[in-house]
Amino acid sequence: MGDNGQFKQGNEVGKETRFQKDNQASAKYKKEYCEQLLTFFTVPEREIVYEKKYYKDGTLQCETPKFVLPPKFPTFELFAASIGVVPNTLLNWCKQHPRFADAYARAKNIQLGIAKANGAMKYYESNFTKFLLVNDHDMSDKATIESAGDKPFEVNIHVV
Repeated sequence: MGDNGQFKQGNEVGKETRFQKDNQASAKYKKEYCEQLLTFFTVPEREIVYEKKYYKDGTLQCETPKFVLPPKFPTFELFAASIGVVPNTLLNWCKQHPRFADAYARAKNIQLGIAKANGAMKYYESNFTKFLLVNDHDMSDKATIESAGDKPFEVNIHVV
């Protein structure tokens, strides 16, 4: 140890403990996480919020649908937090456990389907949907340039 109470560079003391601390999340893996991941991503249907009217005695008179809420959008960040790890740990588990990698890929496809369906129904703001699809699901805008007879170029932009 140096004069100021610090270990000198290259000191091996604590190296094993540091490795164990850095890899605690990896050791936390359980087979049940595969099923939990898919359950987390298989969200309930849209929620319908009703306006309720009651009689003076407190009994329900009628329910009128007021608006529809999209299901809570499942993310890998929220799943990781629910089991006490960080998202990078999930990616590490994909490398170490083929079954978890399969569940992760299936969850990603479920998430893609939810984003497309709710984006198409305009439950999500279009810029958010586009951002999500481009950044998290490797989709892209496509632009094609076609020659059209007497016009020099015609540009068709297809937004995903």
